[in-house]
Amino acid sequence: MPICDGCGSDVDAQHIRHRIERLELATRFRPVHIQVLLIDEAPPARLEDYFYGSATGGSIRSATPAQYRDELIQCAGLALSSGHQDESLLADFQRRGFFLAHAAECPVENSKLEDAVRRLSGTIVKRVQYSYRPKNIALLSASTQSLVSVFEESGWGDRLILDEGRTFAGPNFSKRFREALSSIS
Repeated sequence: MPICDGCGSDVDAQHIRHRIERLELATRFRPVHIQVLLIDEAPPARLEDYFYGSATGGSIRSATPAQYRDELIQCAGLALSSGHQDESLLADFQRRGFFLAHAAECPVENSKLEDAVRRLSGTIVKRVQYSYRPKNIALLSASTQSLVSVFEESGWGDRLILDEGRTFAGPNFSKRFREALSSIS
């Protein structure tokens, strides 16, 4: 079995296919110049629940991923309204220079998230340095807390947007994020 570049696990062809689908969806909405790179732990298992997965159209997002999507859209200062289509919201998110990436590019079991993030931390820093090259970085979820010291040690600490020294996690993180973002702008 091949080893996946996105999560480091032994995987089958379907796993690789789903990873490529997620990468293609995200690439459609990647800004040329990333102003704010949001890094979360791992994408959800269902492609329909993936933040950029809404571009596939017609699928129904689960409740928790839908709330998460709304929080991320609000991080970019975009207003949610019933008339907005997912694709237009993602395009606006992109125009504002926001991009969501994941420490593990593949779904990971909740019990293994922190270990996966720690294990992949070197890869994450390389992706930030050589591929994303963002102006600012915000870490989302408690599982990415270990990345704060990794980015500080690698010279990216001055670009971190933090919630009083911690990652942005929990309900309503978008409000705290916008406050932190406005204080550095």
